[in-house]
Amino acid sequence: MLDSLRISLKVLNAAQLAAVALAALLLAWAGTAVLGAGSAADAEQRTALAGARAFAEAVDAALHGSIGEARTAALLLRPRDPSLTDAERSSLLQDWLALHPRYHDAALIGPDGIVRAAADRRRPGTSVARQAWFARARNAEVVVATHDGDEAAPLDIVLALGTPGRSDRIQLRAGPAFLDLGARVRQALALPDSVTFTVTGADGRLLAGMPWSPGGGLRAASVPVQGGRELGSPGWLVTATAPSASAGPGWPSGRLLALAMAVVAGAAGLGYALGGSAAQPLRRLAEGSAGLEEAAASPVREIAALTEAVTGRSQSADTALALAGTGLDRIKGRLQTFEAMSGWTCWEIDPVTRQVVWSDSDSTGTATASDHATALSDLAAWFEPEDHALLDLTLKAARGADGPHDVVLRARADGDEGTPGMERRVLVRFLRGAADGSRIHALSRVIEPGEGAETPAGLNERRRNTVLRRVTDGIVHDFNDVLTVVLANLGILRRQRLSPEQLRLVDTATTGALRGAALTRRMLSLVRGEGDALAESDLASTVEAALAFMQTNVLRDMPVINRIPGDLPKVLCAERILELVLLNIAFHVRDHGLHGFAVGAAEHRAEAETGFGLPPGPYLRLLIASGQRVPGRPVEASRSQALRTVPLLLAEAGAGWRLVTDGTGEDGFVAEIWLKAAEHRAEEAPLWQASLRILLVESDSLVRESVAEALADLGHHVVQAASGEHALELLGESAAYDAMVADQSMPVMTGLQLAATVVERYPDIRIILASPHGHLPATARQFLQLDKPFRPDDLAAVLSAATPVAEAA
Repeated sequence: MLDSLRISLKVLNAAQLAAVALAALLLAWAGTAVLGAGSAADAEQRTALAGARAFAEAVDAALHGSIGEARTAALLLRPRDPSLTDAERSSLLQDWLALHPRYHDAALIGPDGIVRAAADRRRPGTSVARQAWFARARNAEVVVATHDGDEAAPLDIVLALGTPGRSDRIQLRAGPAFLDLGARVRQALALPDSVTFTVTGADGRLLAGMPWSPGGGLRAASVPVQGGRELGSPGWLVTATAPSASAGPGWPSGRLLALAMAVVAGAAGLGYALGGSAAQPLRRLAEGSAGLEEAAASPVREIAALTEAVTGRSQSADTALALAGTGLDRIKGRLQTFEAMSGWTCWEIDPVTRQVVWSDSDSTGTATASDHATALSDLAAWFEPEDHALLDLTLKAARGADGPHDVVLRARADGDEGTPGMERRVLVRFLRGAADGSRIHALSRVIEPGEGAETPAGLNERRRNTVLRRVTDGIVHDFNDVLTVVLANLGILRRQRLSPEQLRLVDTATTGALRGAALTRRMLSLVRGEGDALAESDLASTVEAALAFMQTNVLRDMPVINRIPGDLPKVLCAERILELVLLNIAFHVRDHGLHGFAVGAAEHRAEAETGFGLPPGPYLRLLIASGQRVPGRPVEASRSQALRTVPLLLAEAGAGWRLVTDGTGEDGFVAEIWLKAAEHRAEEAPLWQASLRILLVESDSLVRESVAEALADLGHHVVQAASGEHALELLGESAAYDAMVADQSMPVMTGLQLAATVVERYPDIRIILASPHGHLPATARQFLQLDKPFRPDDLAAVLSAATPVAEAA
């Protein structure tokens, strides 16, 4: 038995060494084959990348060519020519479309969204105002819009023929052949037919090509579509796929096979020779432990293994539930942020079970742990019984059609909440949350009593005021954008080496731009009104603008003297009140025939009671005076009641008034006004400021480029974004920004909405909102604010507050 055991171990040892040698040779051969295949794979990847780049350039060229063809079609249609009817334009579009088969349809659309002419006879007279691209095209010259599920016309190219939002548009509906550029690209690059291309939209929608998935022996490369300077990036992605080499590695030559067999045989012989020495310990073990029996497997180990597997699965399930709970908490936090900043309350209604779910916040503004649910009948009980039928009717309409459905309901006044003669009204907006109407979302907010009566006259008056306010806000916004461009470029020019005469011209132009800014503030004050009489205002700029107006329209040929320093702190008095006070005093001076009008101011801190009933504190003393009466000048003092209005106006702002002489005697007019001063803040930029990485978000390209140049001139690194969505994409790629300057009045996503999202995701970025004075709501006070129009010095001052403490030190 010992002899047989020794022989078996030798054979086993020889077989093991031979197997090891054979495995090593196989691994060496496989490694060589893989390295060869890797070089081939790199070549296939480069081929796919070159194809994707060429296809993206072809798409850019097609889009750029479409813009030129749209302009050519506009010259053919002559939209402003009254001698050409819209029916004739439709016939011209049909003829034009026959010459351009890559387009599915072409149309001429008015500023209000009504289709004036189209190649498709069914479209004239219809409206596209409710389509998503029409809202995006309001302030854009060129828009590229994609359609979901429309294979006949996957995308539109829309070109404004004049001022965006106020002129006609040309719409070209591209057909499937528009993006069928694969054959041309393969021919130009001599690519095989196996290379395919796919175009994906910004929302992940497939625009051209066939869908593909990673793996499957394919090499893929993706390149974004640039779009060009005139159009901008549409966010499309071109993906080129190329099959990888399927041929396996080649067999080694005969010499290599002979060498491998020799190595294996040598290893087997060595193992056989060493088997004898390995058998000695085994022989002694066999002699001392004969009759060993194989130990039975223990069931305890099986139970332990099963327990470990079950525990692992339970932990995985707990981890998944924890992650899901974290995601729900984040969604609920965003919902609470929206409710706090917008003033709306969000509801979710299930029309089938007639259950209403909502989430409240506690006293600290944090979302509660669980949602609240109630029956729809309990919700309806909060309103007057006469309005229940109206609530059901609106809810039914929301289930049947998309779009917001608004209804105003009267809330019941129970207990002490009800006020005799007053009723609370609630505006509820229903939106269908699912296509089948199985879920409905609702937003609600209380309508304040001062928002207008629900009468035809009240509704018309409120609508008129709303329209006037929107028109005025739009004019002021555009005008302030123009002034921002002017002030930014003048500020950059002033930092250059200029001659004294050139500096004088720059300062004069800057002063004129600042007067234009004061004019916009006065227009806003007239239309919007100012409810806060204690709003902060700059005394020097307000008086300078008011004096320019009064000298032209009231004082005429009188000499006007302004001695107000420009470094005074701001006063707690609205610009409207200051202007009205100066205007009434100017009328008094003119009506009494007095000569001249002089204004001066100085900073003063009262340590005791002022004598006007004002408490101690910081004030600005404003002195207004005139000369004696001019002989022979007509006096209209009997009609002048202007001076009586001044103390009433100053009382609204808590200011003091002292009339020394009214100018009716031998002396001239002298009066003193005490205005409460705000805490003095240094407005000038520091001599040295750390270089910041700034994300500039502005929809107007001219304003964006001018502000970017001003920031770069101040030594900062600027990255530009054309919209809130574009800014979030850039932040998703890299959040290494110190500050973000965002315009409030941007389409789709306002600056405040963008700020609410950025402050939640990237709390280390300081946010600066730019808007005309008084446009930002109270919820924006947590962010730094920059009033439009602004100068580079204003930019430097507000950015000094955004400089990190460590860098500023």
